[in-house]
Amino acid sequence: MFKAVSIVTCLAIISIYFLLITIMYPYVCWIKHRPSDDDYYPSPPTATIINKKSIKFCSNKTQLNLMPMPSQIILLNKTKRIRIPSIIRIKTKRSLPFSIPQSSKNAPFILSIDYQFDMKNKSYPYIGIDESYQLNITSTNHAFLYAKTYVGIIRGLSTFQQLQYHDKVPIPLVIFDKPQFIWRGLMLDVARHFIPISIIKQTIKLMQLVKMNVLHLHLSDDQAFRLESKRFPGLHDLHEFYSQSDMQNLIEYARQHAICIIPEFDMPAHTTAWFIGYPHLASNKNSYYQLEKTWGVKNATMDVTRQSTYDFLDKFFSEMTQLFPDKYFHIGGDECEPYEWMQSEQIQKFLKQERLYDHQSLQAYFTRRVEKLLNKYNREYHILKLKINDRIYYPKKY
Repeated sequence: MFKAVSIVTCLAIISIYFLLITIMYPYVCWIKHRPSDDDYYPSPPTATIINKKSIKFCSNKTQLNLMPMPSQIILLNKTKRIRIPSIIRIKTKRSLPFSIPQSSKNAPFILSIDYQFDMKNKSYPYIGIDESYQLNITSTNHAFLYAKTYVGIIRGLSTFQQLQYHDKVPIPLVIFDKPQFIWRGLMLDVARHFIPISIIKQTIKLMQLVKMNVLHLHLSDDQAFRLESKRFPGLHDLHEFYSQSDMQNLIEYARQHAICIIPEFDMPAHTTAWFIGYPHLASNKNSYYQLEKTWGVKNATMDVTRQSTYDFLDKFFSEMTQLFPDKYFHIGGDECEPYEWMQSEQIQKFLKQERLYDHQSLQAYFTRRVEKLLNKYNREYHILKLKINDRIYYPKKY
């Protein structure tokens, strides 16, 4: 009897269990898959703002591999990803003072470009010019680039070019960018190792891609003098050198890539190459100078006490400042060994006459006089190594 009751009870419990499952299952499924409130009342899309400080916290989906990282990137959270074609169509409201490669009138993807004012004769990309830009990619076939200057346009094109290398780019995408440092430079020592113009142009293209803006050319040293001087033809190397026509072409090429070229002619030391053709510039008038074949700090130094040296430099600066449009002119100034100055009775007499206490004071005297010469031609000097003497001020420009 008890066994029969137990069997009936178990069957009843099982029946109730399956009945509850049959009744509750559809409701549970509806709860699990019911539409969200956003499906009835869609909220506006939110945005992810990426800047240089937050980039390390971004996921791989939102991070854009750009170099350098733009100041700010705005990505809508609800985006789609597109591939930007390598050939695009350019639309401009104003004429651009440079050519844009890989553009076609028939390309489906359009990049609209506008900048605030025409620079015309002021189109040389001077240090401190506004380089900011805004790049908007709003649809699958249209982007907009705006800047205040043509230099900003080139910086924006560099970012756009990097995006073209991405497999896919999230859109809508907005980029605001401006440089963190106004001087972003690269120095090429072409004096010790001659580099053909074609290779320098390739370097300039890569500099533009990563938004560098200053190419510093080290043109003279103890090993060679690489630039033609028409006024002083005995200066430059006869085998491997840049003609003034070569340099003009290179400066124009750099301008089209928004890059300044700053020349460096080392003085008063590292000047052996000057003395090959013009030995009267040397402190040691009895020495026979030959181009150095090795590295290191040499003793050759200019005689900075004679007026004839400054007359020579004045004519040289007059020629070179007409060739190089940038306002900065580098004069080296590093590793000035005092040996030849200390051995010269005439120079030691000059030190006492001018109340200069040591070779550092004499170099400071030279630097001030060179500064005045360059100021005549609206140029500011740059110098590589600075020293402060307790008794005399050594000018500092950066």
